[in-house]
This record gives sequence, C-alpha cells and structure tokens, in this order.
Amino acid sequence: MVILGALVNGIAALVGGALGMIVGTKLKQDMGNFLMVGMGLCVVLAGVQGMAAGGSVLQVTLAITLGGIIGHLINLDGIIHHFGDRIQDRMQAFAAGNPAFANMSAGFVNATLVICIGSMAIVGSLQSGLTLDHSTLFAKSLMDMIITMLLATTMGAGVMLSSLVVFAYEALLSLGASFIAPYLTQAVITQMLATGSLLLFAVGLNLAKITDIKVANFLPACFLPIVLVPLLMLCGLM
Repeated sequence: MVILGALVNGIAALVGGALGMIVGTKLKQDMGNFLMVGMGLCVVLAGVQGMAAGGSVLQVTLAITLGGIIGHLINLDGIIHHFGDRIQDRMQAFAAGNPAFANMSAGFVNATLVICIGSMAIVGSLQSGLTLDHSTLFAKSLMDMIITMLLATTMGAGVMLSSLVVFAYEALLSLGASFIAPYLTQAVITQMLATGSLLLFAVGLNLAKITDIKVANFLPACFLPIVLVPLLMLCGLM
C-alpha cells in the first residue's frame, strides 16, 4: 500500500500524543514548563545539525524572503491556529476545566511544525510512493512518537491533532511521488533541508520561550527550492 508509511507515521504521532497526555497529568506545572524548554533546545539542536549538512545562504535567504511574503499574505499561521481554535471550541463542554485541552492551538501548531518540517518526511514519502519502501517513514514514526509524547506532556491534546496533518502531508507526497520526483534533484533536496532546518531552529526557539516567531508563515519557503535552485543554477549563482 502506497500510503502505509504515512498511515503508520500518523498513528505513531497519535499514540505518542496520547501517552504524553497520560504522563502530563502526573507532572507539576513548573516541571512541565521546565521540560518544555529542554525540548525546545533539543529541537534547536536538530535544526543546527540540519543546517550544518550544507546549503546556499543565497538560496535560503531568497526562499525565506519569498516564502515569508507568501505565507504572510495567506496568513498560514492564522489559518492553522484557527483550525485548532475551532476544534477547541467544539470540545469546550467536554474539556471545561481540563488543562490538557486548555491551549489546543499551540500544541497543534508546534507539534505539526516539528514533525512535518524536514527531509525525512519528503524523502521517506517519495520512497513509499515510488518503490513501496516504507523504511524511512517507519524510522521517522518512532522518532515522532517520542517527540509528540514529550510535547503532549506540557502542551496537551492539541499535539494529537498533528497526527492528521502528518498523515495527510505524507500521503499526498507518496501519491504524487511520480510527478514530484523528477524535480527533486539532490541539489534541491539539500536546499530544502537547509531551509527546513532553519525553520526547525526557529520552532525550537519558540518552544524554549526565547522567541515568538510565526514560523508557519514561512512554510512555503520549504518548497521554493524546487523553483529557485534551477533558476540560480541557470544564472550561475550556485
């Protein structure tokens, strides 16, 4: 099944979020906040390691600039938060007084950004679609289960909603792999990794409460290398 890897990844994120909520009920608020800062630092490290793998500063700058303009005009951050708010409103009667459901938008947005940004989601989904090799997404599933578990201990039920996004995102990539793959050269993937890692770095800073960047508005930047890399090569700038 083409979308098996995406399905397993989605389920793993859901399970991790559920486990994190169970653990979170036993944590004191100050301990939970302290652990969230540590989680943010770990995400920062992941972003730094991704950026260290290479990439053109010029390309990343162009991608972030153009992607930020597109995302700001569309208001992607607002759309994603609005989705989380609507779910929270629908569950208000059930969730009244339950801190695990107090801020679903923040949990949903942060978890979605952490587990969807990165090369493993893209490369793994393409492998699933082109060769039915789900090994990369299976490995990512284990990592995401741990990540969502840690996030949910302090950010609550919204983290579990990220399972729907990661499944839909990876399933679409897997189903469209035959159309996308010709444009994803190694150079493009390298630049996508560099751009995505920079955004992951920003997510980590947010989780550590150092910044309050609307990272979701920069998401289009992750895919702009598909266009920017060939153009920059044509101009002799890469």
